[in-house]
Amino acid sequence: MKFRTTVETGMKGLEIRPGDGLTLLGSCFADHIGRRMVQSGLDAHANPFGVLYNPLSIAVWCRAMATVEPLPEDIFFESGGLWHSWLNDSSFSVENREECRARLENVRREEAARFRSLKVLFLTLGTNRYYRLNDNGRVVANCHKQPGARFTEEQLDVEGAKAVLGEALEALWQVNPSLQIVFTVSPYRYAKYGFHGSRLGKAVLLLAVDGICRAHEGRCFYFPAYEIVLDELRDYRFYAADMLHPSEVAVEYIWERFSEVCFPAETRSFMAEWEAVAKALSHRPLHPESAAYRDFLRQTMLKMERLTEKYPKLADTTEYGRLKDLLKY
Repeated sequence: MKFRTTVETGMKGLEIRPGDGLTLLGSCFADHIGRRMVQSGLDAHANPFGVLYNPLSIAVWCRAMATVEPLPEDIFFESGGLWHSWLNDSSFSVENREECRARLENVRREEAARFRSLKVLFLTLGTNRYYRLNDNGRVVANCHKQPGARFTEEQLDVEGAKAVLGEALEALWQVNPSLQIVFTVSPYRYAKYGFHGSRLGKAVLLLAVDGICRAHEGRCFYFPAYEIVLDELRDYRFYAADMLHPSEVAVEYIWERFSEVCFPAETRSFMAEWEAVAKALSHRPLHPESAAYRDFLRQTMLKMERLTEKYPKLADTTEYGRLKDLLKY
């Protein structure tokens, strides 16, 4: 007897190998999956521009990775003693305007340079709704708790979402023609729109992504995280305490399903080896100056160096640097 419907992923033609450059942009769901990629030793950057929810804001930073145009001045504003960016979340908020700009420019330059050799870009869409500033019409990525009277709320329809995302992808492919795109739609439910309204918004995103993937078969893929949570898990056990966000167990299950589909045997073998090194680095010794601990570090370094011989990019990781520093003392 079957007690659960298993969602078919339907993804073929995408293989992620150790050392492949991966960047994830979008909702907090991109943070969850990106964090697991980093923990597994993959070359992944999760939401370098902060959490983004709507296609328009995601498209802004897609284009920013493909160009070197200066950031517009009117995206910065002061509130509550901090300077913020309308195009980003509060992770870029600081006390000084120039520091806010410098931090954002530095990340943009780093991501633009990295983008040229990027293998896969993941775009996680949260909602088709967005907010526009009344004084200049700019679409914001985050309202930074400003009064609602400053904004007008609007919605993208299917064709609008397809157009916004399609234009961004064309800009990306002009710089990196071999780039592959993986779309996901966040399983988070927007209760403030009502659950019917939330489903309608997700439907817009799903239809837009489906159209893009059909038009760019082999370059664009859809991973059904949304369907796995709602149609396969479909139980409040798999939601966090707010009953809106997927729980850690649900995210871990989605990660496992994604790994099965996109990671070939080589990648899974690498991840197992990396896990042994990561566990060793997380070890907190009772006697850090003992000969036994020094020998433990040397054995861990041997494992790391064997991996680094096969995957040279690992020499640039914080884990490699930390292990070298520990062996100095």
